[in-house]
Amino acid sequence: MQIEENFTAPGWEKFWNLKQDGLDSKEEAVLKFGSMCLQIPTIRALLVFSKDDAQSDALKWAAEKLFCECTMVYTPEDATESYQNLHHHLIFIDSRQSKTLDYTALCRTIHSIQGSQYSCLVAVVKKSAVDKEDGSIVSFLRSGFTRWFVENHNLGVCLNELIQIHHTDISYLLKLRASQALFSALDSCREGIIVTNVDHSIQYANKASEKLLGYTAEDLCGKDAQTLCRAESVKADIPESINMQVKKGKDWEGTLFHKRKSGENLPLWSRIQPVEIYSEQAEHLIHVNEFPFNERPFSTETDLLPFVKAPRKGSCDVRSFSGETGLNRRQSFAKFHPMTLEPPITKVINMILATQEHSPLFVVQALDRVLDILRSTDIYSPQFTGLRQNQADDQVASDLFSGLISNSKQVIRRFSHEAFKGVPSCGTSNTQTTPPPLTPSTVPTLANAPPRVKELLEIVHEWHYDVFEIERVTEKRPLLWVGMAVFASFNSCNILSCDESVLRNWLTLMESNYHPNPYHNSTHAADVLQATAYFLKKPRLKAIFDPIDEIVSLVAAVIHDVDHPGRNSAFLCNTGSELAILYNDLSVLESHHSALAFRLTIGNETANIFHNVNKDSYKEMRRSIIDMVLATEMTKHFEHLSKFVNVFTKSVEAEEDESLEPASPDLSAMSTPENIVLVKRILIKCADVSNPARPLNSCKEWASRIAEEYMSQTDEEKSKGLPIVMPAFDRTKCSIPKSQMGFTDYFVNDMFDAWDAFCDVPELMENIKTNYEYWKEQEALRHKSSGAQESTSNT
Repeated sequence: MQIEENFTAPGWEKFWNLKQDGLDSKEEAVLKFGSMCLQIPTIRALLVFSKDDAQSDALKWAAEKLFCECTMVYTPEDATESYQNLHHHLIFIDSRQSKTLDYTALCRTIHSIQGSQYSCLVAVVKKSAVDKEDGSIVSFLRSGFTRWFVENHNLGVCLNELIQIHHTDISYLLKLRASQALFSALDSCREGIIVTNVDHSIQYANKASEKLLGYTAEDLCGKDAQTLCRAESVKADIPESINMQVKKGKDWEGTLFHKRKSGENLPLWSRIQPVEIYSEQAEHLIHVNEFPFNERPFSTETDLLPFVKAPRKGSCDVRSFSGETGLNRRQSFAKFHPMTLEPPITKVINMILATQEHSPLFVVQALDRVLDILRSTDIYSPQFTGLRQNQADDQVASDLFSGLISNSKQVIRRFSHEAFKGVPSCGTSNTQTTPPPLTPSTVPTLANAPPRVKELLEIVHEWHYDVFEIERVTEKRPLLWVGMAVFASFNSCNILSCDESVLRNWLTLMESNYHPNPYHNSTHAADVLQATAYFLKKPRLKAIFDPIDEIVSLVAAVIHDVDHPGRNSAFLCNTGSELAILYNDLSVLESHHSALAFRLTIGNETANIFHNVNKDSYKEMRRSIIDMVLATEMTKHFEHLSKFVNVFTKSVEAEEDESLEPASPDLSAMSTPENIVLVKRILIKCADVSNPARPLNSCKEWASRIAEEYMSQTDEEKSKGLPIVMPAFDRTKCSIPKSQMGFTDYFVNDMFDAWDAFCDVPELMENIKTNYEYWKEQEALRHKSSGAQESTSNT
């Protein structure tokens, strides 16, 4: 019998050399799997029959003629034991005698053994199974069999069946087994490897890609690879260039900015290689992204940004290059003294310097500009380059923006401010009158509250709460009443181990140190406290805050503007006030608010809410309260917001790209001490400037009061010949609608967008939109009225 030497199976060079003289010899066979040369092992066959018969003898004869190592067993137990020891390549299981041999259970048992996916399981079936028209083979496939063999005692039929199985099933299973070595090699290599299909859908990503991009392989699979590279970050013609090269079957190489899970854009030298090209269409694309830091080999224990655990002892500072046309780049190396303690920014700079050593010229020049920014001391301080295009002519918004956040000779104003005794009262018609002092006998309680007050306090946790009504009915003592209701709802007395009368005395003491300013008064403090309590009731905050965090937030809200003079920090510094001198013109008001509040609290035994708190807990609470109060300084607005967004919300790129689903942070990540600090800061900031998010009537009243306070300051600055901090708040030309629109555009929108993404406050977002439209309409009416007056005067 002559059997062809080459069976034309794909990828085979030589398999079995069966000779005419009785099939009595075998040559060493090699199986080609791409560029891999696989040595074909001696095939191990397992025959499982309940008893010997003509069929088992025929299959055994055929297996031995093909030089297989053949094992014959008669029970499922023996079959399982034999397979565990030898892991046979080919298994025949007799299904004809189902009463004596449970072939389905045996097949499933074998599949439960590790490595069984590389074995071919064949069911020997009766001829009658083939004659049926019910697709009987489906049940065998579902049980785990690879194929079936219809009983036939003919030796030639059995021999040819085994030859076919060798050249199809077993050869592919051998390749599959070898592919695991390839995947292991890919996972161990330094470069990030991504495999996509023709539609750019990611099908595979190795461990280096996970480290580089911050996603897990499960996150990446199924995503569009094109969404990982933003065209805006590179030249506009690069995507088209890549597609043209791929269609021609050529590789593309260059630098692409890959979007990490954190939102950062990471420049990587990338190579995109098409494979299996048919009719100018690649079945798969291979993305090879160079690991950017070549000093150390890849390790699975490497940190994410920075990728190297140990600090670099030497780093490259590239400053000059002779060009890219055949001339070598000149590099100067700056050796850093090894430090035992290295701040994160130093690690980042060292990583960038290392990247420059192996980057093209345009990348090195871009990184030089990045380094200049990182080496500055004001990384998070915004650089005011002008208003948005549609507001370039808005002087009111410009003055407001500059007055609130710019560090200029006129210093800065923040929303939480300080007081100094030398500042005169505002003297305007809208100012509050100072309420008469409370004595211990007149301090009210929730139990004896007037009916209208009780009615208002019942809805104190609703966002539409009318703080001006509680101001009116309590005769300008809203902080005391709102404070008692809010602190009671958070079980504050039990947590602080203080008597309820101590808490009432403390609230009374704090409220008595708020001045009757148009805006920064005890009503504002009550408003911020109420907003803070509203936020603390949100599920996300309830999940990550403990009771102490809640009390800290409430206390910070109460004291955040205590003893405010109705003048901003720039005014205090310009007048050389004692407070500005005391605090070196830095966070003057915020430092005073927290310092005075603690001095008053600790200095009065009947009002010391911290009296029974243990020393360590008090120290931590004090630190956290001060940090929250200092966070209300508007000069730090963008710093706090940037940190919060980077940690808790998706980046701007991810927001614009809906195809990559952002990963929501888990509770363990959010609950770290560092992240809790960030949440507290944004919480009090949102509460402090929540006026544009309140219902329209409240928003209008707050806008009127803040404008009056600013205009009163401008009046005094003009009368005393002081620098005008915010000239747009001149009574003769001030536009409240413009100032509100500018403040919303530059401070409110972005912060509340981030806060809404974090703790879900749709009611606030709707109010912001409604109020903005109202101010926009009012400004249009004002502008129209002004134009009509000018036209009348001209005629």
